[in-house]
Amino acid sequence: MNGVSDEGIPYWDDLYLDVIVLPDGSLFIQDEDELEEALRQGHIEFQDYKLAKETAAKIILEIRSGENKVINNSIKHFWQLINL
Repeated sequence: MNGVSDEGIPYWDDLYLDVIVLPDGSLFIQDEDELEEALRQGHIEFQDYKLAKETAAKIILEIRSGENKVINNSIKHFWQLINL
């Protein structure tokens, strides 16, 4: 999760899970074991666990549908650099 605080300070909250996209377009989720462990050890609450899972699923849907802004901007900037 990312955003800007009321004070105008950007932040990024690590939700434990990482969605990995390879150059061939395949993707997978990494660090599910860390998320499970964090829940078991009480480092996060079930609400945080659920948020992480839901956010990863949303990101995967965005990537598969071609609507993920981070991926799309990265591709756009890549092509701008190639065409310099």
